[in-house]
This record gives sequence, structure tokens and C-alpha cells, in this order.
Amino acid sequence: MAEYAAFYLNRSSEVRPIECVEISHPSFPKVFRYVRNSIKGVTAQGENYVYQPMTIKRNNVSNDLDQKLSLTLADMDDELSQALEGIHYSPYPRVKPQCVFKMFRSDELDFPVRQMQTLEIPTASKDDTGLVTFDAKAPQLNNVKTGRTYTIEDFPLLRRA
Repeated sequence: MAEYAAFYLNRSSEVRPIECVEISHPSFPKVFRYVRNSIKGVTAQGENYVYQPMTIKRNNVSNDLDQKLSLTLADMDDELSQALEGIHYSPYPRVKPQCVFKMFRSDELDFPVRQMQTLEIPTASKDDTGLVTFDAKAPQLNNVKTGRTYTIEDFPLLRRA
């Protein structure tokens, strides 16, 4: 986190953030690696990221587990959308695609300044203009509620020591 703060507070005007997205699934022919703000593409951490026009909205970027990204990609060659459609016919139809967001400094591409946890893509849609839209969010590990409210009066061990 110190590098993240230092990046915005101490950087020179020539250094800019490079935002990258990785989309993967066991049935995909490859890991789709895209960069948003480098038209020539970029090689970071030994991986090639291809330029793709996109918008990235970081809805909840914090250190808790409820992180979420909203992405809209211009999938001109339909490669990503065909891979997403092929999940239903693959040996892994219940496995959700995964998305990783990384932000690098343009002068240091060896390690990310910021990397979100691996997010899941529950649904994706494509419109007639070629835009693929999806929300990538943290996996829900516990979605069953007991209906019982835990209070300090009922459970005194919840009180901090």
C-alpha cells in the first residue's frame, strides 16, 4: 500500500498508471490479458497485455472482501464473447470465469502497484455494437443467513478484550 500512495504523491509527470485486466477460465483457449491505457500494448511481469478499448469502474476498492469491478470491453473480434459462451458446453460449466485487475507504473512493469483479489464473473452480456459488459465481484463464501442476531448481551465473548 505504501507504493500505491507513493505513486500518486511522489511520481513525476511522465509516469502514468497502466491498468490491466486478466480474464481466465479452465475452458478458455488462453488467458485474455488486456490493457486499457496503452495503445501499443504492454509487457508486464513477463506477460503481454493487448490494448482493448474499455471502461473500468471500480465500485468498491477497499481492503475488505466486497470488491467489485464493472467492465465494458469492445470485443471487436468476438474472441472473448465466444469463449464466454463456450463455458456452458465445456467440462467446467459451474466454474465462473475469473478476473484480476492490476495497476502498474509505466516506468516499473515488474510488479503491480495495486492488485485486487481474484474476482468472479457471474454473468456477462454482449450487445449488438460489440460491447461485452460484466460485473466482476468477490466470490460469496457465505450466502446462507441464520436469521439470528448476535448481540453482546446474548454472547458476551463478542466484546473486545
